[in-house]
Amino acid sequence: MIKIGIFMPYMQDIDSLFDRVKKEAGYKGKTTLIKPKNELEKKKAIPEVDIVISGPLTSEEIIEAKKLKLIQVPYAGTEEFNLNLLKERSILLSNVHGNATSVAEHAFSLLLALAKGVVTNDKDLRKGMWHGWMSKEPNIEIEGKTLCIIGLGSTGKKAAQFGKAFGMNIVGVKKNITSVPNVDKVYGIDKIKDAVSKADFIIIAVPATNETKGLIGKEMLELMRGKYLINVSRGSVINERDLFVALKNHTLKGSAIDTWWLYPESQYKFQYPSRYPFWLLDNIIMSPHTAGYSDKSIGKNWEEAIINVILFASGKKIKNIVSIEKGY
Repeated sequence: MIKIGIFMPYMQDIDSLFDRVKKEAGYKGKTTLIKPKNELEKKKAIPEVDIVISGPLTSEEIIEAKKLKLIQVPYAGTEEFNLNLLKERSILLSNVHGNATSVAEHAFSLLLALAKGVVTNDKDLRKGMWHGWMSKEPNIEIEGKTLCIIGLGSTGKKAAQFGKAFGMNIVGVKKNITSVPNVDKVYGIDKIKDAVSKADFIIIAVPATNETKGLIGKEMLELMRGKYLINVSRGSVINERDLFVALKNHTLKGSAIDTWWLYPESQYKFQYPSRYPFWLLDNIIMSPHTAGYSDKSIGKNWEEAIINVILFASGKKIKNIVSIEKGY
């Protein structure tokens, strides 16, 4: 009997989804789902579970989980996990990328909104102010423009596909130089400046790791002079102050940000997303970390997570194991 703990809010039809995945996989073993209703029930369950579907566990919980062999995260980000402790306890960590399409679509909607002035036009027309041909302010056609995608994982590859559909030239940056569908040229991370210098638009889609923290700072932003920057990665990838200054001084022509530096402590609580007043700037589109939250992505993420859990329970190779050394 394999005990699977679900230590986070889950889909209403989670039991039937498990049954379907097990049937499709031909899984004949026995599993028990443990779904604690409160912290006390969770505390009692931790020493008994073999697998958990969960967000970050505390160090104390990991130590108490004597039987735990796999933590399956039903989303992409794993930067809050104590990776060294997991390695010490021989616990695997894996994530999913079922929201890649949603995130890439959102990135492209932000890119188009910047190019076409959608937000400014809407806001000002409500006040009777007209842009466009009346004010001699042309919008930007993206066909033939160059898009640089920093990070060519699941989201980056989807963004490249969308860029090609719009007739854009695509360059990309990734750690290991290998060919990627729809990407005209791939640069190594050591050549990121060359890639950025060729672009009109830049999409950041890297995971949050020690290597990517502060990847985009004053020097890189200067190379983006007159360009547009879209971030659907993590706030930590961009130096917060440097981005604010680059936008305030109009070094960047514009930016659209979906991931931030400050978040509410609880649902519905008021919280500005930064220590700097980005909301006072007229060349930024602010999005509340909603890129990966779509009508389909949650179901895709949970299905991928459960498939991985059943593969693991079957003794088979699982997908998306997070490297302790790399952090993704």
